[in-house]
Amino acid sequence: MLLFQISSSVNAGTPAGSGPDGLVLVGELFVVTAYLLVAGVLFYLALKRDDRERRVVLALFGTIALMGGAVHLLEFWETASQGNFLLILRLVFGVAALIAAYLLFRAIPGLLAIPSEKQLKRTNIDLRAQIEEREKAEAALRETQQELEDRVQKRSAQAITANRELEREIENRKRAEKQLISKNYELIKKNADLDDFVYYASRDLKGPVLNVSGLVDAIREELPPNNPELTQLFTRLDDSVSSIHRKLNNLAEVSRIQKPVEEVDLKKLSFQAVLEQVQATLAQSIRESDAKIQADFSAAPEVFFSRDNLYSLLRNLLSNSIKYRDPQRTLQISLTTRLQDQYLVLEVKDNGMGMDLSQYGQHLFSLFRRFHDHVEGSGVGLYIIKRIMDNNRGKVEVQSVLGEGTTFLLYFVNHDQDTGKRV
Repeated sequence: MLLFQISSSVNAGTPAGSGPDGLVLVGELFVVTAYLLVAGVLFYLALKRDDRERRVVLALFGTIALMGGAVHLLEFWETASQGNFLLILRLVFGVAALIAAYLLFRAIPGLLAIPSEKQLKRTNIDLRAQIEEREKAEAALRETQQELEDRVQKRSAQAITANRELEREIENRKRAEKQLISKNYELIKKNADLDDFVYYASRDLKGPVLNVSGLVDAIREELPPNNPELTQLFTRLDDSVSSIHRKLNNLAEVSRIQKPVEEVDLKKLSFQAVLEQVQATLAQSIRESDAKIQADFSAAPEVFFSRDNLYSLLRNLLSNSIKYRDPQRTLQISLTTRLQDQYLVLEVKDNGMGMDLSQYGQHLFSLFRRFHDHVEGSGVGLYIIKRIMDNNRGKVEVQSVLGEGTTFLLYFVNHDQDTGKRV
C-alpha cells in the first residue's frame, strides 16, 4: 500500500491536498488516523509482550503502519515549492517500510515456531496429565514415606525397649557380680581362716602325739620284755601314732601350699641338690624297695622356685613311685629335665604298676582320693603336686600304662625369658 501511494504521487506530479474535493481530504485524514492508531496499538502490544519473536513482529507491523500513515500525512503539507522535499520523505518512508517488510520476512521462522492455540491446549492437556501423574506419584511417595516413618518409629520404640531391658539386665548382672565378689571375698577369708586353723591345729597336735609316742616308749621299757601280747599291742600303738603323725604332717603340708609364696623364698635351686635331700629323707624306703634312681639334669640343672615346694614335689613323686612299684621287677626311676617352649620340664618316669587313666584320670589330683588299697597312703600327694604347680603358673601332665609304669611331666615357668639367665 505504501509503495502504491509513493508510486501514485510520483506519477501524478501534483500534491493530493491540492485537489478541490474536500471529501478526498477527509478520507485521507481518516486513513492517516487509522494508520497511526494501528501503529500505536501495535507498538503498545510490542511493549507489553515478553517474548522476543512476537515483540519484533508487532514492532515491524507497527513500523509499516506508521510509514503508511506518514505518507498519507504528507498529502496535507504538499505544495509546489516543497514537492521535491516531500518526494524525498516519501522515498525515505518507503525505504523504511521496505526494510521493515524485509525484517518481517526474516522473522517468519521464529513466528512459525510460536505454538498455536491448539498446540498450547494440547500441551496444556499433556502438562495437566503429567501433573496428575506426578501428584499421584507424590501421593504414593508420601504414603510410602509415612509407612517408613511408622516403621522407623516402631523399630525405634522396640530398640528403646530392648535397650532399657538390656540396661536392666546389665544392672542386674552388675549387682550379681558385686554380690559374687562379696561372696567370693567372704569365701576366700573363710578358706584362709580354715587353712590357718588346720595349720595351727596340726602343728599344735604334733606335740601331744610326740608325747604319746614317748609315753608308749617309756611304758614299753617298764614292762617285762618278750611278752608276745604286749609286743603286738605296742606294735599297734606305734602304727597308730605313726599314722596320726603322718596325717598331721599331710594336713600341715596341704595348709602350707595354700598360702602364697613369699618373694624372698624364691631362689635359684639345683635339682640335684634338692633330690639328694629327698633321697636322704626317703633313704629307708629306697633301700627297702631296692629302687634304682637315675637323674640327668644337664639340660636344665636349675630352676627358680621355692625350696620347700620343690622338695615337696620331688618327695611326693619319689614316694608315689616307691609305694606303687611292681613287686615282680626292680623299681627303676629316672629324672630328667629339658627346655620346651616357655617351660622347663621335669620328667619323672618309673616302671611301677601304672594305672588306668581312662578310669581314674578325672579324679587323679583330687584331695584324699586313693586308687590302690594294698599300700598305705593318705591321698594328698598328687593333690599337693597339682596345687603347687598351679600356684606357680605351671602345669602337670601324666602318662601311664597299667602294668608298665607312670610318667609325670611337671612344666615350670621358664624365668629365663623374663629375668635373663635365671630359671
